[in-house]
Amino acid sequence: MPSSESRPRHGVWLQLAVICAVWVTWTLVSFAQAKPYTPKNGVLNWKAILLGGAFRVSTAIPLHGDFSKYARLEIVQTESLIGSDIPAQELEKLTLGLVEEFRRGQRFSEIAIVNTFSPLSHPQAPTSVPVESFRDADPIDAPLRTWQDLVTFDRQRQAAAAAESVSNDALVVRCQVIDYAKGNKFLQFLYLDLGNSVLTLRFSYYDKQSGEELGRSVISSNNSSKVVPSALSARSELTGVIEGLVDQVTRRKIAGER
Repeated sequence: MPSSESRPRHGVWLQLAVICAVWVTWTLVSFAQAKPYTPKNGVLNWKAILLGGAFRVSTAIPLHGDFSKYARLEIVQTESLIGSDIPAQELEKLTLGLVEEFRRGQRFSEIAIVNTFSPLSHPQAPTSVPVESFRDADPIDAPLRTWQDLVTFDRQRQAAAAAESVSNDALVVRCQVIDYAKGNKFLQFLYLDLGNSVLTLRFSYYDKQSGEELGRSVISSNNSSKVVPSALSARSELTGVIEGLVDQVTRRKIAGER
């Protein structure tokens, strides 16, 4: 039989165990949530200065529209506009790198890779509704609608409600290589900014449902570094363009959420 003095101690230990369990659960939930985003500076970035992978962004068409409504992101397989001057494996690395970086940011609930995208096959949504629609108000002196008209309008309302409840909004990103230089690893050891790898891409952003182009930018990067030789650095020209693109989209998405 435990003494009466030990029973309160058991209660204290039980309370401490409950408090610890609550604290651990809260900590795990906090880590699972998306961390606050810090915008990146492509050139004045200590990682880029020390290890390489700086990027520059040139805006061709400013980003516009509400990016916060997009829960799905589709990345088109990177294509080369300079032919075989860039190896196919580099294109694959770039596509997979974009997916990995976006998933790390946790700003999209679904991320997919698609083979192609043509905005011409996604025409703009009509700005007006058909004349014979439940949304149109009849003139006061118009005759009463028939029973068949009322049934038709009810079906239109149901279809419209179903369409509104299922959102097909998706942001599509298309990547096109417009310049690439492999570089020379031997010259990269000389710290003379010689033999650096260079990569320049054109990114276009589309609303999948309407086909509207929401922006266009040119992002360039190289693997020039000031401390660690470029040939030995874990960062590369791919790192720069990936960070540049993700930064552009994430900034726009966060701005729409505020």
